[in-house]
Amino acid sequence: MKSNNWQQLSFAQARRDELPQPDFCLPNLIAGTVGVVAAPAGIGKTSLLMQIAASVAAGVPVAGGLLPAPGKSGKVVFLATEDPLAVLQRRAHFIVRSLEEQVAGSDVIERLDHNLNFFCAQANVPILLWPDNLSEHGLDRLDSLARGARLLILDPIRRFHYCDEQDYSQMAMLFSLLSDIAANNACTILFSHHVTQPASDADLEAPAGALGSHAFINATRWVLNLSGMSHTQGQQLGIAENQQRHYVLASFTKSNYGEAISSRWLRRSETYEGVLSACNLD
Repeated sequence: MKSNNWQQLSFAQARRDELPQPDFCLPNLIAGTVGVVAAPAGIGKTSLLMQIAASVAAGVPVAGGLLPAPGKSGKVVFLATEDPLAVLQRRAHFIVRSLEEQVAGSDVIERLDHNLNFFCAQANVPILLWPDNLSEHGLDRLDSLARGARLLILDPIRRFHYCDEQDYSQMAMLFSLLSDIAANNACTILFSHHVTQPASDADLEAPAGALGSHAFINATRWVLNLSGMSHTQGQQLGIAENQQRHYVLASFTKSNYGEAISSRWLRRSETYEGVLSACNLD
């Protein structure tokens, strides 16, 4: 039986076949699915997303070990819709320099040039959804960008729609559109989402839905939250107050496919402007 290009599961074949291994684009993020990076403004999510893009494009670890190098590298498309080209070029400069130091003597820069398609998309952003209808033109544009790509990054998702992010039905529709593009092209989609900084240390341990639109969190299978270091956390970890602003907590608050990924502290590099690297504060 065939229906709408759905893939039908055969239980007889499942019994005979060897146990299938999922194709992970990033740890616990299966190829062809959708993930979210949620963070307050100015925390460094674009820089971290650029480091994730470099990881998948060049096969290197993310942020000095926040995530290991992916098992498979490939084409990455990044649409950066907030920052001007000069700012993005500056960030890319320091990311490249940090990677050259980490993997000296490799062809990492050549792999980035070959696989990473990075666009400053401040103007003419492909809109997916209007308050009263979807945009076929925007859908077609994103679908064409996802074709043949291993990872498509949308930064931030707010620029790809004109709907109320607190409207559950509209955000569920938006996520459904993204999921269709991802599944149809076997291309993972990762988007950033603006949230507010947690008001207290207790909020850092709250369910992921407390930090953003519930429709995003409920529908996706992979959520990475970024938050700054609070004064209380800094005291507990022995970090001087004037140094606390350099630290970012990366928490995988939802990760359905695989073992839980531990939260890690990241530190902004003093040498490579804006570049985040995993650090041990225990």
